[in-house]
Amino acid sequence: MKILKRILKEGKITLKIEALDDLWHLYNVVMPGDIVVSRTTRRVRVGDEDSRKQDSVRKPMTLTIRVEDVSFHSFSNRVRLLGTILEGPSDLINLGSHHTINVETGSILTVIKEHWPNFLLKRLKEAEKSTGHPISLIVTIEDGVADLLLAADFGLKEAVRVKTSISRKRGDQKSYDATMREFYSSVVLAVRSQLEQSEIGLIVITGPGFTKDHFYEFLKSAKLKDLPPVIVESTNSIGFPGAKEILAREVIGSAIEGIRLETETKLIEELITHIAKDNGLGTYGDKEVTKAVQIGAVEHLLITDIKLREGSDETRRAIDSLIRDAEKARAEFHVVSTEHPAGDQLQNLGGIAAILRFRVEY
Repeated sequence: MKILKRILKEGKITLKIEALDDLWHLYNVVMPGDIVVSRTTRRVRVGDEDSRKQDSVRKPMTLTIRVEDVSFHSFSNRVRLLGTILEGPSDLINLGSHHTINVETGSILTVIKEHWPNFLLKRLKEAEKSTGHPISLIVTIEDGVADLLLAADFGLKEAVRVKTSISRKRGDQKSYDATMREFYSSVVLAVRSQLEQSEIGLIVITGPGFTKDHFYEFLKSAKLKDLPPVIVESTNSIGFPGAKEILAREVIGSAIEGIRLETETKLIEELITHIAKDNGLGTYGDKEVTKAVQIGAVEHLLITDIKLREGSDETRRAIDSLIRDAEKARAEFHVVSTEHPAGDQLQNLGGIAAILRFRVEY
């Protein structure tokens, strides 16, 4: 992400979206009630109003909308901003009508807020620093089944599943080897497809047995063009559970810096462990976390993206004040994505929790 202009006294920040992760950051920055100015296209009618030969065509234009809803579409790589039109070409649009701005990589837009919370300004700075961090491809594999998942700041997303029937006739090693080679070839094709669609910076091959090691050798022998670094790790399962193991062990973080997803997963697991042990070092809920912040007990403050986005402007200002107080007491603040299981766990706890330095009596 590139910050092109900041005029905070007017509440304006102009951004350029450069990567998929930037869309995820934007989704967490723009909120209902904000004003957005962007180049877009809108379907309009052309021709004589009295004529039956009016055509409907899409025309490019710059519109200013007041945002009513924000949605992140990771599979189509865009953020959709729905709102009412405040400004635009008067001969083509009706003020007050609804319009959706589709924000994609390469888009430039200006976001206007009455108040820019400190945590959002910090998020934009981090997004600007982290632009270019590649996505990681996790391949979880065992005999006949492979799941390819993408891991990045936007969460964990299943890309494709490859499933092949493996010959298991007793004593028929040739048939088994042939069907496994066919299976590996299909997985290599799936990997190549993902490399063509996304900027992959690391491939992690994982699974519970030796299949992962054999596939690693097969992938190397395939000599794919521009193959990124590949590492092999053992996990107890495949699919999302296997990928979650990789994230929890910070396998990706040791190879690529800046993947926030791993940190979130590890922190939530640490939080759940403290809660389960009832050792007083993990707490959740608005009142409990607020008290812990007030007495300087918080080491890590965890809030879901949903929690930050919901509620009135007054509620969001209160959360911003809580975050500022926590950071003044040297706590680390983390926005936890609900696009992956760790975020869902935190959301089920009310969307806010903290890992503490010492016990707090409530």
